[in-house]
Amino acid sequence: MWLSVYLDHHFWAGMKNTQRSESMHSFFNKFITRNSSFIQFIKQYDNCLRSREQAERESDAANFHTVIPCATKSSIEAQFQHVYTHQRFREVQAQFRGKANCITRLTNSALGYSVYEVGEQVCSLIFNKFVVTYDSVAVEVKCQCLLFESRGILCHHALSVLSFERVTQVSPRYILERWSKKVKRRHTHIKSSHDEPLLEPRSKRFDKLVFCS
Repeated sequence: MWLSVYLDHHFWAGMKNTQRSESMHSFFNKFITRNSSFIQFIKQYDNCLRSREQAERESDAANFHTVIPCATKSSIEAQFQHVYTHQRFREVQAQFRGKANCITRLTNSALGYSVYEVGEQVCSLIFNKFVVTYDSVAVEVKCQCLLFESRGILCHHALSVLSFERVTQVSPRYILERWSKKVKRRHTHIKSSHDEPLLEPRSKRFDKLVFCS
């Protein structure tokens, strides 16, 4: 679709292509309809981006000044709570809740390298099985489902193994900087055609309040 041509430079991480498309459509449906012409889209484009930037600023403010309670007593969850944005931390929390449906069994271990079978209960009598490896020397965990490799989030199978191994802190490799609440979105502060000189002082005051308080 022609919309994607104008949005390829935007970062829609953590989404599949279909999810990214659905998200873009939902976002632009607030400003245009299927009957809108290309000219109408051009006129509304700046309004769309201005709305998105404002939403991101408000999200940044929430990340800095509010805290989402941990769902468990896990010190690893608290580690993510301290670093990640609210949106990403909620996704992490979903994996911690998923641990409740997992049964972890050690199948092999040698020289600090362990292989586990994690059974995930999907209904009363059905379990899906996943192989998870843990290297205590490299402090590295890897699951067959490859959720971390595809979305950057440790899955509940891997978290179940870390709990079994009594790991209290994950390696920095599993905490991605891009999801940190301390990372300012660079594109939010790039000057564009919808920037108005009268808005700049208000924008600066907002940033000072959020990031310097």
